[in-house]
Amino acid sequence: MSAVQQGRPPGRSLRRRATAMAAGVALSAGGAVALASPAQADDAWLTVDDDGFATFTIPVDEIEDAVGHDVGQIVAEGNFGPSANWAEFGLTLRGDTATGVLGPLEPGHYYYQVTADDHYPVKDPTNPTTVASEPEWSTFMVDGEGAEELMDAPDGARGEVEELTYESSVAQEERAALAWTPPDYDADRDQPYPVLYLQHGGGQSYRDWVEVGRAAQIFDNLYAEGKIQPMVVVMGNGNVSDFGDELFRNIVPASEQALNISDEPSERALAGLSMGGGHTFEVLVSDPGEFSHLGTFGAGRFDLDDLPVEQINSGTDLLRLYVGNPTDIAYNDVYHAMDALDEAGVEYQFDGANPDAGHNWDAWQENLSDFAQRLFQDGRFPGLSPGHETIDAPFETPESGTTPTPWVSDDGYVTFETSTEFADAEHVTVWANWGASHLWTRVELSKAGDRWRGTVGPLEPGAYHYRLIVDMEAKKDTGNPTSVTSEPTWSQFLVPGESARLVTPAPEEERGEVQEMTYDSSVADEERTALVWTPPGYDPERSEPYPVFYLQHGGGQTYTDWVEMGRAPAILDNHMRDGNLEEMVVVMGNGNVGDFTSELMDNIAPAAESQFHVSDDPEQRALAGLSMGGGHTMGVLTDRPGEFAYIGTFSAAYFGDGSDLDVESINDGTTLLRMYNGNITDFTYGSVVNAIDIFDRLGVEYEFDGWFEGPHGWDTWQYALADFAPRLFTEATADDGDSVEIEATVPEVADGYLSLTVAEHGGAVALDEASNAGDRLEMLGALPEVTVTDSRNDQQAGTSGWAVSGQSSALSTVGSSIEAGHLGWVPSLVDAGEGVEAGEPVSTLMSGGTGLAAPQRLVEAAGEGRFGSTTATAELELEVPVDTSAGTYTGEITVSLFPVD
Repeated sequence: MSAVQQGRPPGRSLRRRATAMAAGVALSAGGAVALASPAQADDAWLTVDDDGFATFTIPVDEIEDAVGHDVGQIVAEGNFGPSANWAEFGLTLRGDTATGVLGPLEPGHYYYQVTADDHYPVKDPTNPTTVASEPEWSTFMVDGEGAEELMDAPDGARGEVEELTYESSVAQEERAALAWTPPDYDADRDQPYPVLYLQHGGGQSYRDWVEVGRAAQIFDNLYAEGKIQPMVVVMGNGNVSDFGDELFRNIVPASEQALNISDEPSERALAGLSMGGGHTFEVLVSDPGEFSHLGTFGAGRFDLDDLPVEQINSGTDLLRLYVGNPTDIAYNDVYHAMDALDEAGVEYQFDGANPDAGHNWDAWQENLSDFAQRLFQDGRFPGLSPGHETIDAPFETPESGTTPTPWVSDDGYVTFETSTEFADAEHVTVWANWGASHLWTRVELSKAGDRWRGTVGPLEPGAYHYRLIVDMEAKKDTGNPTSVTSEPTWSQFLVPGESARLVTPAPEEERGEVQEMTYDSSVADEERTALVWTPPGYDPERSEPYPVFYLQHGGGQTYTDWVEMGRAPAILDNHMRDGNLEEMVVVMGNGNVGDFTSELMDNIAPAAESQFHVSDDPEQRALAGLSMGGGHTMGVLTDRPGEFAYIGTFSAAYFGDGSDLDVESINDGTTLLRMYNGNITDFTYGSVVNAIDIFDRLGVEYEFDGWFEGPHGWDTWQYALADFAPRLFTEATADDGDSVEIEATVPEVADGYLSLTVAEHGGAVALDEASNAGDRLEMLGALPEVTVTDSRNDQQAGTSGWAVSGQSSALSTVGSSIEAGHLGWVPSLVDAGEGVEAGEPVSTLMSGGTGLAAPQRLVEAAGEGRFGSTTATAELELEVPVDTSAGTYTGEITVSLFPVD
């Protein structure tokens, strides 16, 4: 089991701090005192911008002074990993500074430390936030939608966090607890306040719920919104051998003496995370009826023998269990505990497994918010929280020794296990492109016998690449047979899914062919090799030569990278299958030369033209490349404008000042110049901004795709290829479909063309009124009838049929939005001939599907059944969580028609 599951518990920040302890059983005077914001001086180690990008700039000498020796590696580690689990973000050592940009981070609360050489944690001295139980931690907040409950409430709406001290007869020492009281707390009111006793986890302290869990902010915001009853929350010290004894003999009496709180069981609640959740269940069993409401957060290793079932059920208004996803160490424990509770007849509720968090504060904060809203009031839905999942079976991974690795579960959890060669290692991580923006972050593995093992996830469908870092050295996962020529320590794996379809190998019978092409390089003075993809059905004898696309690699790479890492054959094959790609030949040459323009024009292109049936007409030639290859591409455009009608740059740009650009020749000779780049984590970001400025000033005609949410890496470049390739060698745009508010307006049917029309329906399609289905709201409607008319003759159409797909945008209203995946459909035929089929039903995210976030098939016709008119429609279903913000949401469904073989 990985350190993601077993290791250090993540934590969070303290915005308000209690004053010094008073003697005896008393509250400290003066209430809570606000901490200063993180340092914003020039020498701040961390800055976070409004978009959630965290920039680390750390003086190496200060780290070396702190640890007492020179260092070779510096990382920032915190809750940056998948499922908000602990992960390391490697920083780049540039001279006397360690730097890195991580993001954009989702809104939320983050905690981190700086670590040198795997074993030396250092507190960020420029960030004044503190965590008492983890002295090296600092914290920061990324504000935004979804993190509202974690933000500081407005002035006047904040309760107070105060410290009370007491003598512990169990620990034989003076101890402290924190107490949150609501903004209008009245110590003298006649009716005592209900009270929640809230416990921390193992290795933590009584301060963690405030300093890391943001409990004060959660209670402030819930109270301001009227979602919780007036109550007092006591956070005591559970680090004792007998928690029940400590609770009843010390924490409760001290709290009741210092605060105006009830001693009635019906107005007392008890909850805790991890170890604290275990303590909560122990009290439920040992003293049933003493607390009417109990909650366990990420705990499940309960003593389930001889349960006093009748007393538990009669004395408990609420027992609710919470857990994270399979990376939570309590996941299987909760599954087995629920089986035992069911068999015994104990009445309880299960919140459902949180799919987005593991055994960490992200899960526990959400648990606390849900639990607090159920205390001392009725009306809360007893089932699973929106988006949470049932646990139908324990999460089981292959037995140790199973190869190859990694093992990918059906729901995207990936388990790694090393060979025995690292049995004596001290620190092993997996470094992969699963961080924010697909950045590389490292997840720690845990020792399992003479191997290292860990589970990460859930990962979004897609292509991943990784390497092991063993005691600061990059190592190959020898259990994974995948290889990367230019990066010998890298391995790869695929998480399958609809959104990863383009990078998933096509069925063998529908693939093009990749073969080697050798040629003599007069520039490199050696025989060289290129890889060439030819489309399915490639015919070297056909009358017209094929258009040709020259696709170049980046610096430190070679001609094999677009196949091994870029998944170019899969992208091209799948585009061909979908009818999105003109038949073409793609040549991936070796660009590692000093004069690429000469290499391309004098060696690579002539070799391709002599060995393959490809055109030498500039109108039928395209050129693109990533990073260095994109720079080479721009150099060819500058030196030889008009030689290639289609130009693409992926994470690269023009680096001149414009004086060498023949703008007229570039514009006249270039059908398409399109640039792609990642976000600010892509180091070419600034150069692309500069190129755009120069092109705009000089009048160069170009397209810019926008900033892809990715770094200077293969996720960005795979996307760029997938977008660029279908634009080549065709002037056709999407004129056979249109986007409207769940409707489409298209041109009139024209003889000899394939066209699409959508029935008139008078504006946006309004879905029916919402019906409550427990954890969700359901709204139904119907897609306007879509009619396809195919009047092409056999010469025009050949053997091709056609297909219509649909994709939804997000639905939005002021200040809120609903993801497109919450909209699903059931296609059906209204009027159709033989050989026409409706698409498969598509379920929403809340029903286990993908929804219409990606294109889904509405209707398709085979070549023999294409002719004439076909009408189809679909039942629409929108499913959203019950707590979705009220409002009228609008979006659009785009329906697109395309020919298919």
